Amino acid sequence: MNAAINNVYAIILAAGASSRMGSPKQLLEWRNRPLLEHAVANARAVLNERVIVVLGAHAESIQATIDLGGVSSIVNSDWLEGMASSISAGVQALPESAGAALILLCDQPLINAAHMQNLLNGWQSAPNRIVASQYHHSVGVPALFPSEFFEHLLTLKGDRGAKPVLMKFEDSLLKIPLPEAELDIDSAADFDHLTGHYSADQ
Repeated sequence: MNAAINNVYAIILAAGASSRMGSPKQLLEWRNRPLLEHAVANARAVLNERVIVVLGAHAESIQATIDLGGVSSIVNSDWLEGMASSISAGVQALPESAGAALILLCDQPLINAAHMQNLLNGWQSAPNRIVASQYHHSVGVPALFPSEFFEHLLTLKGDRGAKPVLMKFEDSLLKIPLPEAELDIDSAADFDHLTGHYSADQ
């Protein structure tokens, strides 16, 4: 398998309704720009224009607020079915040349370009394995899936994201410690924690 970085694409999942937050978390301002913009900028830093943003709820306000001109953006009309439908939409949007997909969330603000590069480096050393983030006795996204696992991502259902595929192929995982992945923004309290502890550029 060709482990060339220029065949890797990022899929940023940004379709959720943020029901617990009460407002679109994709647009929450942190360090002077929206959370989704952070995710896009970091993904572009390592993968250039090979970034697919999956929108759903609040798609129009997000498109009006954030410049997505340098990446591909799609709208998942089935976003109400849960995160799995957005993963499927993102995978279906990949070009046939894609050798791997790096699945990212828009609400893990402590993930930066260097973390993504670590996952890519892991994949280049073991191109047939899924590279997953390890944190708090668990594994999850960001995770990089070689193309032979795309068909399994397409069968996911509901709102559990990619975790069932990670569990099914646990023997094939390359786990990269990434404690920063543990913080995702689901509620106002999560965002308060973020702004209280990580407000200044680090």
